[in-house]
Parts: sequence; structure tokens; C-alpha cells
Amino acid sequence: MQTFQPAHLRRTLLPALLLLASALTASLSHAADDKLRIPRASRAPALADYVNGVPADAGALVTGFRQFKPGDGQPASLETRAYLSYDDQNFYAVFVCKDDPKQVRARIARREDLPGDDAVQLDLDTFHDKQRSFRFYANPYGVQMDAKHTEGVGDDFNFDTQWRSDGQLTADGYVVLMAIPFKSLRFRSADVQDWGIALGRIVPRLNEFSYWPYITQRQEAFVPQMASAEIAAPVSAGRNIQLNPYVYMGRSRALDAADPSRPGWRHDNKNQAGLDTKFVLADAFAVDLTFNPDFSEVESDEPQVIIDQRYEVQFPEKRPFFLENSGFFATPQPLFFSRRIIDPQLGARVTGRTGDWSLGGLLMNDQAAGKLVPFGDPAYGKDARISVARAQRDFSADSNVGALLTDRRIAGHANTVAGADVRWKLNDNWVLTGQLAGSRSSETGAPDATGNLAFVEALRSDRDFNYSGQYLDVSSKFASDLAFVPRADIRQTTQSASYLWNRGDGGWLVSHGPSIKAIGTKDHASVLQDWSTDAWYSVNGLRSTTFEAHKLDAYELYAGLDFRKSGFQLAANTEWFHWLQGWVKVGQNDVINYVPAAGLAPFLGDARSVSANLKFTPHPQFRIEQTLFWNDLRTKDGAAGYAAGSNVYRELLSRTKFNYQHSRFLTAHLILDYTRLDTNSALTALPGGKQLTADLLFSYLLSPGTALFFGYTDRQENLRLSGNPQILERTRALDLHTGRKFFVKLNYLFQL
Repeated sequence: MQTFQPAHLRRTLLPALLLLASALTASLSHAADDKLRIPRASRAPALADYVNGVPADAGALVTGFRQFKPGDGQPASLETRAYLSYDDQNFYAVFVCKDDPKQVRARIARREDLPGDDAVQLDLDTFHDKQRSFRFYANPYGVQMDAKHTEGVGDDFNFDTQWRSDGQLTADGYVVLMAIPFKSLRFRSADVQDWGIALGRIVPRLNEFSYWPYITQRQEAFVPQMASAEIAAPVSAGRNIQLNPYVYMGRSRALDAADPSRPGWRHDNKNQAGLDTKFVLADAFAVDLTFNPDFSEVESDEPQVIIDQRYEVQFPEKRPFFLENSGFFATPQPLFFSRRIIDPQLGARVTGRTGDWSLGGLLMNDQAAGKLVPFGDPAYGKDARISVARAQRDFSADSNVGALLTDRRIAGHANTVAGADVRWKLNDNWVLTGQLAGSRSSETGAPDATGNLAFVEALRSDRDFNYSGQYLDVSSKFASDLAFVPRADIRQTTQSASYLWNRGDGGWLVSHGPSIKAIGTKDHASVLQDWSTDAWYSVNGLRSTTFEAHKLDAYELYAGLDFRKSGFQLAANTEWFHWLQGWVKVGQNDVINYVPAAGLAPFLGDARSVSANLKFTPHPQFRIEQTLFWNDLRTKDGAAGYAAGSNVYRELLSRTKFNYQHSRFLTAHLILDYTRLDTNSALTALPGGKQLTADLLFSYLLSPGTALFFGYTDRQENLRLSGNPQILERTRALDLHTGRKFFVKLNYLFQL
């Protein structure tokens, strides 16, 4: 069997890439060349000072916003003026935005719930490395959203920090004030701060994003185009210590239905406290310690279709300790997925930057590892010990090279993964990404197993033509206890391309064009495992209105059988009205029944699907949201005595959410999750059933790290307890309350 050889990759790919780099010419940079000098504020700005005029000491004035899209480089449709200043504690930005207040889209919403609203944006590249920035958004009511942007990775909206914002609608638009504490930023210690900066404005009804300085879609990266800003006096975050304790008290009762002939009730009175601690060193490094990390049990996962799936479905991380600074451990193929750590008790993390280096390290235990194995197993009752280390060095503009090491050990088991990756910016449009990794797994009394992973991508980004070519090689014995790698023993090639004709005539139509994505996979014996193509045409209009038509074709080898599949999908999205937004997808395609009934081989069925989301906002403080997933699988040919067209399964997932935002900080919401799976037991082994879960939550979120929650959950299923002794039976209606939970959670952030 042929194995992957890194040297072979270098000999074959690098000369071709160098030839490609020399053939491509860099486009003209449009970032501002002049340095913007930020003055010290004589006093802290106040929002009221900018509502009816501008004070004499307003700060550095920024005007001349230009469109990023839809009209690349054209003057912004609406006037925006921004005023920048600082004092010993904060960096200030005040935006004065002209508009018809009746057309401004804004809601009094909870933190982070900004999409769909008019908003302003502040980007700060505090290390001026032209690769990363802190992003701060606020809507006309001052509702906040923040993120960390990393070139090649994107926006990390899990980042949350302390800052102040305020906003007000005016007779000719709105005004927004941002005050960003230096304690909330990371930057070099220096007598003069040299930062990158960009200011933006979002107008949803026009599909318009405009920025100062001029930032163009014709370049692949955003941060390198930002302007230079200077703070001429020394600034520092000073002493920066944070203590964030939490207390959780919950009472729950749930049905134990593992054995339907002997059902029982589990009662759990959970009282738990924990503490997260942060120490910021030299304004650039953060040391985080945790005891009983917050499990963020107040929010449930968004619904996903998980039945009849061949590979694992990924759910996002929600725990605050793992979300913060998670970007330090990101790699092109994710070799660290924190949800693999199930039940941690103690942990420590250090992240930060020095010079051209970004460094991160994590130490943690996992108590679940010893609880999920049977009594008598060597790991029973023991904790897994987990270590993760990451180092990355920047070179030239928007290029870097990094290394990652993960290690997990428990009893006689050990798993170690080491990898290196590179992002190489060839010019304004082309980026090359590469990654090599190796794994070693050992068990007491068994020889070590080793494997490798390789990934390379050539990416072109432009306003019109976009292309991505990827190659992924995962050996059969590559294993990582801490990664999300759903498939091994593959050599997979992915090609995608799109072209958009952009229109700048100001009409409804903004852009349109074709796209295609093709994937082919073989194993290391060169046996074709699957291929798929998705060809579609997109039409994009004003007010985020889009239409897509997809043609799907695929082949898959499964359980030794060949399956040829085809289908289509239609999709539409719109935010035409400020009070009504939504999207819908409908499709029909061939799907494999991966979980056939006993004695049946997997077979190809005819699947239909509908998914939709609707957001209705009749008042700035009240919203109703409905999400729906419907899937249906029928036989294409006769099976087990059933004729073609017979039902295999039908699934309905429905989430209805009522949200009342009394203020920016106080929220009440009710979520109703309904699932129903009807199955034909002669054709599939999937268990059917119905379930309705109601979640009622009251939350007071003063700021990141300071919140109070009251929650109640009730679950009903189509079950009944009958007989003596009792047995569990399926019914038609939702007859039995199988789970109830009430909880109170308080966490408070102390800044010292």
C-alpha cells in the first residue's frame, strides 16, 4: 500500500506553486497610506454631545466611507462621520450616521443578536501584524456584538469582552458611541502605539457594507488593507485580573428508559460552583485558570438532522472557558475540538503574542473518561490528562507558519498528535495553505499505531471569480482523541469555483452567476469511495434577497454496494421587510438507507426535504422565530415485500421561539422543540417516536461574565407506564412527562 510521503509532496507541489506565484501579479493596494493620529480626549465623549451637533474637542474626524459591496469602491450611499480619541482607560469611537430614521432597521435585542440590523463597525489591529483584528459592532440602540477576525480563519464570534456602547435614533439618522477599555485589548508595550484601524457601516436594506479606508473585494484579505493609526502617548491596561465565579442550582427528574421492561426515574439535585480566573501579563498574554468550568447549560443546541447519517454530526462548543481564545488553537484541518473534553474539573490556559509569535497552551483533566467505561477496566474511575500546545510565527504580510501538539492519556492509553501548517499569501488574490500531521496511539500490551494527515489548498478570492482547490489525505490508522476528523483512509480532492457578474446600476439586481463544487474520494488502495457534484446558479438582490437552484449528482460505495444518486435543491432568502425575514430550501434527491431493518441490505431511497426559517418582529422588543426541518424517505424499488414508493421514515423537527427583550439586558424567551419520527420497522431499524420539549428562560445579562438565569424545562413523549410491575409502552399522543428541570444560575465578573 502506498503511503503519504511529505518529501514527495514538496517535490511535486512546491515548484508548481512557485511557478504559479511568479505568474500572478499583485493588484494595487487600496489601504490608506497616511497615518491617522488619534488625539487624547480632554474628557470622555458623551452621546448627547453628538445628537444635535459636534463638540469642539470631538477627536480625529474620519469621512469618505466607500462601498465594499455591492458597489466596490463607489462612495457610500449615506453619509457617515466618525470621531476617534482616547484617554488613560479607553479608546473611543463615535459614529454619526445620516439616514431616514423611519427606514433604519434596529431592535432592542440581547447582546450578539445584531444580524439584520443597521450597525457600525470598528476594527483594531492592535499588533499591526496585518493578520488579525478585534471587531466591535453596535446597532442604533447600542446593542453590542464583538468578534476576533483572523485572516484565513474568519470571524470568531465566540470572543466576548467588556466594553461600553450606547446609541440613539435622531431626526436625521442615528448616533453610536463605543468605549473600548484598554483592559479588553491585547497590544505591545511601547511608548507609541502603531495600530491598524478600519471603520465600517452596515445598511441591510441596501445590502451595503462601506468602510474607511477603502477596502476592496478584489483582494483576498481584509486586515492588510486597514489604515495605520498612531497613539503617540504611552497607554497600558494596567493591572488586569479577572475573577468570574458562578453558582448553579438545579433540580431534575428524568425517565430511565434504557430497559423498557424495567423503567425507572432518575432524580438529580445538582448544586455546583466554579471559578474562572484571568491574569493579563504585559498587556499581551492571558493566563486563564478554571475550576469546575461553566457548562453553559442555559442554552440548548440548535436543531440539526442527525438521523440516518453515515458520519458524525458536529455540534458547536458553548462552554465559555473553551470558547475564549479558541482561535489560538485553530488549524486548517481541526486537530483540537474542545467538545471531546466532556467533563473537565481543572484546567489552565495561556495565550498571547510576542513579536511575530502567537503562543497558546492548555492543560486539563476529563473526569468523564473514567465514568464511561465498565467496572474492571483499567481506566475506571480515573481522569484523562490532556495537553495542547500551539505556536505560530508570522512572516511577511498575511502569511504564517505554525505547529500544534495534542496529547491525551488515561491508564494504559495514550494518543499524541503533532502537526505543522503554513498559510502563504502569494499575492492579493491567491493564498496557499498546507498542513502535515502525524498521530501515535498506544495501549498497554499492544504495539503502537501511527498514522498521518496531509492537507493542501490553493485559494483565489476576488469580487468576480473565486476558486478553491483542496487535497486531503488521511491514512487508515490516523487517530486523534481530541480532533474532529470523521473519516480516515481517504485521499480526497475538492474543487470549487464561482463567478459573479456584479451590477452597479443601482437596480434591484446586485449580482448573479454560476458556481460548482466537486468532491472525489478514494481509499489508500485506490478504490473509489464516493464522488459528488453540486452545480448551482445564484441571483442576489437588494435587502439580502437571494435565489439558488442546485443540480446534485453523486456516487457512493457503501457496505460493498454501488449507489448512484441524483437530485436537486431550490433555496431562497430575503430580508425585504425589517419586520419579516426568512429563508427556505426544498429538495428531492436519492439517499441511502444506512440503518436498514435486520436482514435487509442498505438500499437507495427517494428523499424529499423542506427546511425553513421565519423571523417575525412586530415590535423592536418582541420576536417570534420558527424553524422547520422535514425529511421523507421512500423506496425507489420494492423491498421486503413493499412496493416502490413505500414509506421508510418521515421526520419533522420544529422549533418555535418567542423572545421578549424588555431592555438590552433583560430577556425572556420560550422555546418549543417538537420532533416526530415515523418509521416502517420492516424497512429501517431507526426507532420512531414523538417528543415535545418546552424551555422557559429568564436572563439578565449585564455584560459578558455577569448574568443571572432562571430556567424551566419540561419534556413530553408518546410513552405510557402501565401494569404492575410497570412497563413502558408506545402511545399515539404525548402522554408522559419524561423529564423536568428547574435551575438558577448566577455568575459575576470581578475586575481587579
